[in-house]
Amino acid sequence: MNTTTTMLDVPAFGLLLAQQSSVMELLSPYIGVLIVAFLISLIATPMMRSLAVKNGVVDWPDLKRKNHAVPVAYLGGVAIFLGWFAGVCAGFVLPRFGIAGGEAGSVVFPLSIILGAGVITLTGFFDDVYGIRARVKIGGQLFAAAALASQNVGVQLTENALNVLHIPWESLNDFTVLGSPVGDMLVYVVGTALLAAFVIGACNAVNLIDGLDGLASGVVGIAMLGFLAITVIFALRVSEADLAEIPSQFLEHPVRIVMCLAIIGAILGFLPYNFNPASIFMGDAGSLLLGYLAAATILLFSDTGGWALKLTTAMLIVFAVPITDTSLAIIRRKMRGYPITAPDNQHIHHLLRRSGLSVKQSVMVMYAAGLGFAALGVTMVALDWSWRYILVVFCLLYGTIMAVSFKYGAYQLELERRQQAERAEQAKLADGAPIDQPDAASATPDTVTDDASANGDSAAGVESPADKPASVPESRLRFESPN
Repeated sequence: MNTTTTMLDVPAFGLLLAQQSSVMELLSPYIGVLIVAFLISLIATPMMRSLAVKNGVVDWPDLKRKNHAVPVAYLGGVAIFLGWFAGVCAGFVLPRFGIAGGEAGSVVFPLSIILGAGVITLTGFFDDVYGIRARVKIGGQLFAAAALASQNVGVQLTENALNVLHIPWESLNDFTVLGSPVGDMLVYVVGTALLAAFVIGACNAVNLIDGLDGLASGVVGIAMLGFLAITVIFALRVSEADLAEIPSQFLEHPVRIVMCLAIIGAILGFLPYNFNPASIFMGDAGSLLLGYLAAATILLFSDTGGWALKLTTAMLIVFAVPITDTSLAIIRRKMRGYPITAPDNQHIHHLLRRSGLSVKQSVMVMYAAGLGFAALGVTMVALDWSWRYILVVFCLLYGTIMAVSFKYGAYQLELERRQQAERAEQAKLADGAPIDQPDAASATPDTVTDDASANGDSAAGVESPADKPASVPESRLRFESPN
């Protein structure tokens, strides 16, 4: 398939990428990306907090579904975007970025990724400030996915999958529709649909786990470390035979390294303000952005020839914590007859909180799970496992975690029913009059207690900030408030 792309020139990286013998030699030219992203995010976050408080863009406690006792500022996602964008720009302007000499030439960064990130952040920003319909947020995500498709970022994943499965799609190119080969059209359409599913799924997966202080940003940061490790392994392992089947523009450029380092730096700059007790939330602007950037990073590996399915599957394993929680939420709500957008309090972090863990302990458990998945995905790539083996491991682990979590959730629900019945019986005996016992099984979605649901916990791109801190010093807001 012929591809035409619009790119932003950056200093050369060259085919020497595949010949680096040292991880530090590979990463050292790009450390400036990490530093710039970190500093800009670190500086921008308190500025956005002050701006949010001044204009009333805060998450107000409702004493029912939210645990924080005082209003907490939104707009942390804007600071993350500014840090990431500054890091990406640093890859173009700081000296010694790229390797000079030899066959080195100009390398490129897809403008579609920057455009999509801007649209996603703007969509989340409007939701944080004004509140918008779920369909509008889905529209913003589809626009971002379309931007990626316009430069064929991720589209060729379908072509590589069909080739690995030995499906003769190229035979359809003997037929044409409006002058275009049918086989190529089919691959592009299916690839674009798959790309949209990646973007929407990742955006909402991060959105749904944004229920505890520092949870979503930390989990995505850990996943990005795994992505960076896979990026380095691929760069060091790619062989001369692989070079022949990988488009040069997707091998030579440092986009994958710059992407990972910029995201990690932006998260590190934001996390000190977001960790429990948080003084600012990332809001939809942050959760949707981090999900989009994670999806874009994975899709950047779709053009790596025979490595594509192996690398993308391994990266999905690294990203398994958000994927698992979102899948559980969808299945759980459908089995109960609730809409997918209906809130509940059965997310993994809710189960951890009800088990007696504190907010920090619950977050640390989720971090540990993220580290475990990241280590597994990176190890399988390092050991050069075949795609089929990696896929089997992914399905087994994914299915096991879903089954255990779902069973534990059912146990917790039954326990709550019994406790509710006991309280009703005690009240009946104390009052000497019969009272109705609410049936938890027939409760409508609006009656389900969920700290995350006040902001519309859904699979449609709405943030779920559950279990926010109850001890945020009120002086922080008074300090930032206008006179």
